[in-house]
Amino acid sequence: MSAAFSIPLRMTEVRVLENLADGVPVKEALTRVCDYIDGESPGAVSAVLMLDESEMQFRLVAGPRVPASLSAAIDGLKAPPDDTTYGTAPRQGRPVKVWDIKSDPFFASRRDAVISSGFAAAWSLPIWSTKRTTLGSVMIFHPDSRSAVADVPKPMETAVHLAAIAIQYHQNEAETRELTRRLLQSQDDERRHIARDLHDSTGQDLAALLITLGRAQLRAAQIPPELSQMLADSLSLAGKISGQIRTLSCLLHPPLLDVCGLGVAIEAYANELNRRQELQVELEIPAELPRLSEDAEVALFRIVQTSLTNVHLHSGTHRAKIKMGYDAEAVTLTVSDQGRGIRAGVLDGVEQAGVGVGIAGMRERVKGIGGHLEFETSENGPGHGTAVKVTIPSRNFRT
Repeated sequence: MSAAFSIPLRMTEVRVLENLADGVPVKEALTRVCDYIDGESPGAVSAVLMLDESEMQFRLVAGPRVPASLSAAIDGLKAPPDDTTYGTAPRQGRPVKVWDIKSDPFFASRRDAVISSGFAAAWSLPIWSTKRTTLGSVMIFHPDSRSAVADVPKPMETAVHLAAIAIQYHQNEAETRELTRRLLQSQDDERRHIARDLHDSTGQDLAALLITLGRAQLRAAQIPPELSQMLADSLSLAGKISGQIRTLSCLLHPPLLDVCGLGVAIEAYANELNRRQELQVELEIPAELPRLSEDAEVALFRIVQTSLTNVHLHSGTHRAKIKMGYDAEAVTLTVSDQGRGIRAGVLDGVEQAGVGVGIAGMRERVKGIGGHLEFETSENGPGHGTAVKVTIPSRNFRT
């Protein structure tokens, strides 16, 4: 059973809201709520369950003092049908009070496990969204039915409201991540489409133009010198445009990414930058780098592009390094330079920035594949530089 302790409600509110603002997992924020409830109910333990609508069952999210046997008993409770007396109560916003677990039908399917954990009574307090839909339930288990009060104290209602805020925030974040993933996917699909059109249509037309101009140049001796020079200039310009089209097509979506994988695509991209002398990029990529899912390969390639663009535009150096590694658990990517570091406030400022460009876009791409992104940077002048480090879990390996 829980020890006697008490956490002020105001402190709980502040901690929960701070947790949400800091982006910590929802479990941590809901654990704060349980800490408060347990402190206000000596001998009792609380748990927060979220409704999984895909399977219509309640999943245990937080319950720091709930015994393992009780956790197993309440995790996965089915959401009851609407015509069940006890089932409709949480969905109508009324607490369910079970004064005697031994005889009450509410715990009929899991009664033995709950009783063996040492509890005689329980409450189920519904967690509702602002739209009055069911988000989950706060369950409070008492060792003695006489210790349970008839009405929900006002501070307890506030605690349940905090749980609702935390769950709603978590769900909104998940929805935002999914919308962002779809937006980025749409952008990548459009880039792939434009790149293919540039290569297959515009590129082919330019190739035909080059052939025609080349044939015309073979007859340069038969035309006035000034026209011959104009023809030569046109041929040179067409060749230059053709090269730019090929480069643009590869930058939009390198075909090697689909055919040969991430390592080869990054190597080709870096070699092109080296050839154009925009940057000198050093590579350290294992030859046997495994193939990743399409989303993961595109995400990491875009992060490399964005990082090298930032080096070129902002670092004051012309050298950068790309390093990749992998093991059975994860793939790592590091893009580093020895130029000027990122100035103070930039990394913090983009936390709330729009999606799709720069650092904010990198963050969203990494979130979308379940990875971790961090920056190591120093403002102490040239030679300190910035390192962008990405780690993505092995579930992104292509099977």
